[in-house]
Amino acid sequence: MSMQAQRPGMFYGWLVVGCTLFAMALTAGTDRSFGVAVLPLSAQFGWSRATLSTVVLITGLVSSVFQLGIGVLVDRFGPRYVLGAGVACLGVAVWLLTIATTIWEFGLAYGLLGGLGLAATRQVVAATLVGNWFVQRRGLVQGVVGSAGALGEMLVVPINMFLERDYGWQAMYRSMGAALLGGVLPLVLAFVRNRPEDVGLQPYGTRAPRRTTPSAPSRPAEGIPFRQALSQPQTWILIYLGFA
Repeated sequence: MSMQAQRPGMFYGWLVVGCTLFAMALTAGTDRSFGVAVLPLSAQFGWSRATLSTVVLITGLVSSVFQLGIGVLVDRFGPRYVLGAGVACLGVAVWLLTIATTIWEFGLAYGLLGGLGLAATRQVVAATLVGNWFVQRRGLVQGVVGSAGALGEMLVVPINMFLERDYGWQAMYRSMGAALLGGVLPLVLAFVRNRPEDVGLQPYGTRAPRRTTPSAPSRPAEGIPFRQALSQPQTWILIYLGFA
């Protein structure tokens, strides 16, 4: 008898997916709300749009470059803690924006710390969680979490537009920081789990519990070493597509 049959009700993995989708949507919406603050920042500090666009460029570069490192951290510490750390980094970054007064402070806060946070809340973490929790409907679930960016842009950006219009860009970023640190981060740490075995379940679609025999030889890990991956042209094609 499968573990799902023993425990009727909603499969816990759907809660993991929901929390992951929520976290990714808010972080993506926070990232894409920077354009809302460009005009008021230019008016207040006298920075040109080209200068502020450079900050956004740094954020994208840091986020893309650190994707490889995020994959290593996910393998070592698990997607739950990496996702939580990413949410915390971005939440702190947007709070720091509200007290920054120079462009280099903006670059460090949003470009470096924010870029690290965004790298840790993107598809590497989501794909790992989906692969761990789902055997059946894996494509459907990947599509759901893949819609986080569009969902964040559709819901979070309009809210931030109203906040900026009525209360100013600093209040907008304080609200986003509070939502990330006070809402999303506790939700991730409370409900997201790396694997179904952590809560006594099997992946969705597993027909029978997987059994381990101590005497059986260990199965070699699938994939190729990290250094060998860097020597493959396919790896660099994927990195290029990430920048594109």
